[in-house]
Amino acid sequence: MATIRDISEKAGVAKSTVSRYLNDGYVSEATRKKIEQTIKELEYIPNSYAQNLRLESNPTIGVIIPRFDSYSVTTTLQGIDKELKQLNYNILIENTDRSSKKEIEYLKRLAKMKVAGIILLATKITDEHIHVIEAIEVPVIVIGQEDKRLNCIVYKDYEAAYDLADYLTSYNFSKKVYLGVGEEDKSVGFLRKKGFVDRFAQEQNEEILTYYTDFSIDNAMYKTKELLSEVQPDLLICATDNIAIGAMKSIYEKNLRIPEDISLTGFGNYQISSYLTPELTTVHYDYYKAGHIAAESIVRMRGKKATPETMKVDYQVLPKNSIDKTKRKR
Repeated sequence: MATIRDISEKAGVAKSTVSRYLNDGYVSEATRKKIEQTIKELEYIPNSYAQNLRLESNPTIGVIIPRFDSYSVTTTLQGIDKELKQLNYNILIENTDRSSKKEIEYLKRLAKMKVAGIILLATKITDEHIHVIEAIEVPVIVIGQEDKRLNCIVYKDYEAAYDLADYLTSYNFSKKVYLGVGEEDKSVGFLRKKGFVDRFAQEQNEEILTYYTDFSIDNAMYKTKELLSEVQPDLLICATDNIAIGAMKSIYEKNLRIPEDISLTGFGNYQISSYLTPELTTVHYDYYKAGHIAAESIVRMRGKKATPETMKVDYQVLPKNSIDKTKRKR
C-alpha cells in the first residue's frame, strides 16, 4: 500500500506538502495536479482513521473481546458490526485472550486513540476496571457482566439456569453433576451455578455435585474423563455448550450412551449444538441482538454523560433429545 512518503518521492515534493494537500490545505495549482496524478498512479488510499484522529472526530467504536474462537463472541460481533455500518461508524477490535489485565490496557489505549466509544465483552469487572472507565473521557458499555456503576447489557443467567433446572426436576435423576467454570466470572461462573443449585435445593433428594473446568472443549473433555472415573452421573449439566461438546466426546470414549446412560445439557445454543447427535438440550441467548443493542446504545451515548443502567437480554429453554425421556416423572 502506497504511503505519503511514496507520493512525495514520486511527485518530487515535500511530505508536508502532500499532507497539506490531503488535509485540504493550500497547495499551488501546479503542485496539486502533480500530487493528484501521483495518487492515481500509486492507487493511494487515504487513512481516514488517522485523519479522524487529527481532527478529534473519530467515527470508530472500539470493541474489546475475550477471544475469537467463541460462538457467542463472534455472533455478538456480527450484531455490533452490522449496526455500526448502518450508523456509518467503523469498528476496531482488540482481543484480550481472556486477560483482565489486557482489558484494562486496551481501555486506556482505545481512549488515547480518541474512539467515539468502547464496547467491552468483559471476563469480570474489578475495581480497576471501574477506576479506568470512570477516568477516561469515552463512553463504555459492558456486555456479559453486571455492575451497577456501569452501563451494562447482560443475559439472565440466574433466571435461565433456574428455569432449565425447573425443567430437569420433572425427570427422575439419581445422580446429578454440574460442570462449570470459576466463580470469578460472575455471570457464567457464579449466577448460572446458583440458578441450578437454588432450584434443585427445593426438591427432595435433589443433590448436585460440582466440578470445574474452563471454557475450552479440550479442558472440558479432560475434566469429564476425570469426573467419570470418580462418579457416573445420570445427568451432566454443563455451563456452556462448548463444555457440553467436550463432555459428549469423553462420554462416548467411555462407551457410554447419551441420553440412555447419561443425560446431558449445555447453555448458550451455539450453532453447532443443533448438529450434534443427539441434539443438545440447552438455553438460547440472542447474542446478535445484544450486539445490535450495544452498538446502537454506544453511538447514542457519544459525547454525553450517561446514567448507569443495566439492560437484560431474554432467553429460551430448548428441550432436545439429550435428555432421557423415559425418566420423566409420572
